[in-house]
This record gives sequence, C-alpha cells and structure tokens, in this order.
Amino acid sequence: MKKAFTLMEINLAILIMAAGILSMISLYSLGFRQSSQSREDVAGTAFADAVISPIVMACSDTSLKWSQFRGEWHYPSKEGWGAYLDRTTGRVNVNPENLCKQAFNGVLSKMNSCGARNVQVSYPETSRNGLNGALVISHEEDSAIVKIAFRATDEAGALLAQPMYYTEVRFQGNTNE
Repeated sequence: MKKAFTLMEINLAILIMAAGILSMISLYSLGFRQSSQSREDVAGTAFADAVISPIVMACSDTSLKWSQFRGEWHYPSKEGWGAYLDRTTGRVNVNPENLCKQAFNGVLSKMNSCGARNVQVSYPETSRNGLNGALVISHEEDSAIVKIAFRATDEAGALLAQPMYYTEVRFQGNTNE
C-alpha cells in the first residue's frame, strides 16, 4: 500500500490556510484605518501647535502690564465651546473656522494692546489638511492664568468629539503697572 494524503487531510489543510489568509487580509484594513487615523492625529497636533504657540508666546511676554492684563476677557465669547453651536439646532456651526480665526486675532490684538511685544503672526493655513479649528480662550478677572483650548477636525459636525489640546499660561509681565 502506498502512503499518501487523504482527501480529508487535504481539505483540512486548505481550511487552516484559508483561515490564516483571511485573518491576514482583515488586518490590512485595520492597519489602513489606523494609519489614516494616525495621519489625522498628527495633522491635528501640528495645527494645534501652530495656533496655540503664538498665543502662548504673546501671553507670556515679560513686557505685559498687569493693569491691562488683569481684566476679564473671553474669546470667541464667554460661552466657551457653546459659541460654536447653532442656537436653534444645537449642532456645531457649518464653518467653525471663522470663529476660531476671530478668537486667534482677537487675543493677539488684546496682548499687543496690553504691552506685549508686537506679535505679528497670521492664522495658519488649514487648507493643506482640510482641517477646521475651534479655539476657546478664557481669562478671569484678576487671574494670572490664561486658559487656551483647541480642537481640530476635518468634519465640522464632529468637532466636539475630537481630542482637545489645552494649555494654561501664567502672567510673566510687570506687576508694578
């Protein structure tokens, strides 16, 4: 009698190989999705850094005057993240970028008027990654801390579901004025 594989053994081997190959194929889609998410996360982080860094630089300027800095101010408004919501629907505005730019430019002009060295930085271009930003800056009366929060997304409706980049800046200027 000759030794050979039976039909059952061959079918079992094919089944095991098919299961392994299908598992590997399913990992490709998972890897592709993770790679895509990673690119979005890096782009959002770079965007956040480009928006937050000039504000931190202006707010921590040592030539600021406490008499002007100490007042209460909020950008884009005192509502915070609520400023980005449509009052009738409760959904995120179609284009939150305009409010973000207003907050960015508003706080930099505020810091320049408070005596900071003139920070001439324009709002970063977002068209390179198709991202929309949202910026909330708050400063309470007589507080030495400015709170800065930022979110970025490629879908305006998903803005509040995105990770938030947050930092606080302490007043470093002249307390005698």
